[in-house]
Amino acid sequence: MTTAAIIGGGIGGLATAALLGARGWEVEVFERAPSLPATGTALGMWPEALEVLDRIGAGDRVREIGIDQRVAELRDATGRRLGPRIEAKGATVLISRPPLLAALAACAPTVRWGERRADLAGLPHDVIVGADGINSVTRAAVLGERVDPRPLGVDVLIGRCPGETDTFTEYWGPGRLFGVTPRDGGYINWYSEYDPRAVPDGTPDPDSDPRGFLSAMYRDWAPRVRETIEGIDAGSALHYHSRDLPRLSRIVRGNIALIGDAAHAMAPNLGRGACETLLDAAALADALGPAEAFDGDVPSALAAYSAARKAAGQRTMLLSRAMRHAALTRRLRAPLDLSLRAVAAVA
Repeated sequence: MTTAAIIGGGIGGLATAALLGARGWEVEVFERAPSLPATGTALGMWPEALEVLDRIGAGDRVREIGIDQRVAELRDATGRRLGPRIEAKGATVLISRPPLLAALAACAPTVRWGERRADLAGLPHDVIVGADGINSVTRAAVLGERVDPRPLGVDVLIGRCPGETDTFTEYWGPGRLFGVTPRDGGYINWYSEYDPRAVPDGTPDPDSDPRGFLSAMYRDWAPRVRETIEGIDAGSALHYHSRDLPRLSRIVRGNIALIGDAAHAMAPNLGRGACETLLDAAALADALGPAEAFDGDVPSALAAYSAARKAAGQRTMLLSRAMRHAALTRRLRAPLDLSLRAVAAVA
């Protein structure tokens, strides 16, 4: 039997398990969490990601639950639109993380929940897939050294608010931005990204008083921003320090492959992280092929996967970083032109 061990039962791990399982591979998924998550923010499934979900068998469920989005727009702090509305080349579906993972898990082999792996010792499988996120333990086995994520110098506060919208809108101002996107379940998704140096003295703490923090940060911004802040579900707010990875010299070694955030964790500003992870999973499954036709040449198969995805993932990671810089800069015109080109490149 051709076997694969997948470290991590998130989007990439479950997608890879489903794709390889359908090709006759015997798959084991090791996930440190005790079960599927009950909370999580909205994620954009761009057309090519939906194609992967269709291959897995989860596409119809994702479309049924998610909210269709075809238009994105950038505005300044007053609400004035910056540049043209950005039309997607196909339908993009916004879905929150819990139902997305549930749809993937329904198509994947059984997951060994609550099993944290500190290393890869004792795994006799033909292929080992590192789908274990930005703090991957698998990454050191591929690179021969520990490579930690690096801080981007910005914080993110994100959550949900009752309401409906079919448009992704992001408001930009010096040192901070505010976004509103569709989300399933009768909610909209909101997020604030900001340079901590732009936080005025006396601003409430974002963890203990997220509404007060946001009200102080965006006091004079567009009415839509202020109305959203008034209605936020404060209990859903999540505060974190944004990080990404440096460009890795390799994403495969021997019989080990990295996918998703383990390979190219990126800033959230293009909304492409989950999509790139699904594309990784599909490319890896295609490179390995059906179990019955596999000739045992794992290094060649993983080299084909690396050729398909290493540069592509790192390109989107760099564009996301550039978009973050453009959104928070105090000199708006040139970075705006750069950001619109970046969006167009991946839309």
